[in-house]
Amino acid sequence: MAAWRYAASLILIARHGQKYRSPVSSSVQNYNMLCLKRHQKSSFMPGSYVFPGGNIDPVDSDLKWYELFASFGFDNDSFTSLTPKTTVRPQIFKAQQNELLRDISLRITAIRETFEECGVLICKQRGEEPSVEAQYLSVPKEELQTWQKKIHNNASEFLTFCKKFDCYPDLWALHEWNNWLTPTYLEKRYNTVFYLACVQSTPDTEYDVTEIEDLIWETPENIWSTTDIILPPPQQYEITKFATFRDIDHILDYAVQRGKVGVQCYLPVRVNLKDGFVHVLPGDTMYPKKIDPNCRLIIDKSNISMDEFREMTPLKNRIEFLDVRMTILHIDDVQITDGRISPKPGEPQIKHKY
Repeated sequence: MAAWRYAASLILIARHGQKYRSPVSSSVQNYNMLCLKRHQKSSFMPGSYVFPGGNIDPVDSDLKWYELFASFGFDNDSFTSLTPKTTVRPQIFKAQQNELLRDISLRITAIRETFEECGVLICKQRGEEPSVEAQYLSVPKEELQTWQKKIHNNASEFLTFCKKFDCYPDLWALHEWNNWLTPTYLEKRYNTVFYLACVQSTPDTEYDVTEIEDLIWETPENIWSTTDIILPPPQQYEITKFATFRDIDHILDYAVQRGKVGVQCYLPVRVNLKDGFVHVLPGDTMYPKKIDPNCRLIIDKSNISMDEFREMTPLKNRIEFLDVRMTILHIDDVQITDGRISPKPGEPQIKHKY
């Protein structure tokens, strides 16, 4: 059995209030972010708010997708822009023989799961050219839930759906954002790539009640500051990145450039302390130089406190877990090789409940 499952998730951002490229107040974020509340009966992170997404299915990597894209005039060269120009890529992007490139299949997973979970379809129709900005297609209300259920029960139905509605997954509107691997000490592990897409208006949604209890469109600041919204650590970390962005246009510009650089794998390493524990992340002074992602690793420093551990670390990129109700993100101006933006460098970000 594999040590983890591969997955893809979509951070979907929608403009509200202002027109395209219009001036934005420095005190207001002109966009909302989509988050879904996992069902309380879920076996993984029950009751938590997450981005839409899920496990990659073998059919997402089926070469038959090439035939669909070819029917819209795409060839092999059409997909080159999806792969960052870098020599080192995280393990999640290594495809098997007779599979689609992972830069294609993982985007298909994110788009399929987003449609399945909340009814938002990031696809384009015949005659529409791909672009860096996402668009969504409306599916007739009387057919929407039927297709969501079909695809939920059999992922291969998504290809059937695209053929029926004469559309193709808009891969080029999904920009590579980050890659998180569940810590080694947890039993259920996922290797997840996060993509980002921006749309110019808020789409209608229809969420899958078997998996989702609630769906919200909110500003990142409101999601972060609302105490009864429970966020898993990756979502906590990613959402705080948006504190530096007031304008959705700036997010899109950044994401396009960011996607050209590619991501590194974020594998948190747990450090046990006297009064809590920490997940140290790449760039943190205390992050191990070498890690075997297949071997359980917990660093024991239970003889010192959180404050003492913090003081002995020149550069911090970590999530501190003080008790069952509070986490703190500490991010200094760490040197990260993948060109990402840090969540408010140097300022501790406090989040209640996790």
